[in-house]
Amino acid sequence: MTKTEILAALKNLTAEERLEIIETASRMMREEIEEKVQRKAERKQKLRAAAEAAVKDYMPGGALHDLWSADSEPYFESEEEYLNAGIKTNA
Repeated sequence: MTKTEILAALKNLTAEERLEIIETASRMMREEIEEKVQRKAERKQKLRAAAEAAVKDYMPGGALHDLWSADSEPYFESEEEYLNAGIKTNA
């Protein structure tokens, strides 16, 4: 149904029926908003948990510590090699 069709159909209803429809639509909108807020909070919680779980990998002794620590050896032999590393794709 289009908005125009809905508005036309509302004209054929009593005031009580229209009020019931308004109340139902408002409840549906509140529920949708609450669900969206809940999904956003859950996503934020998952992202936080993932970030906290990764911290140990970057700490001394962690799997990624040597790649990111200031006292680790450089990955590239020279700055030129670093600048020419480029990204290669299969496209």
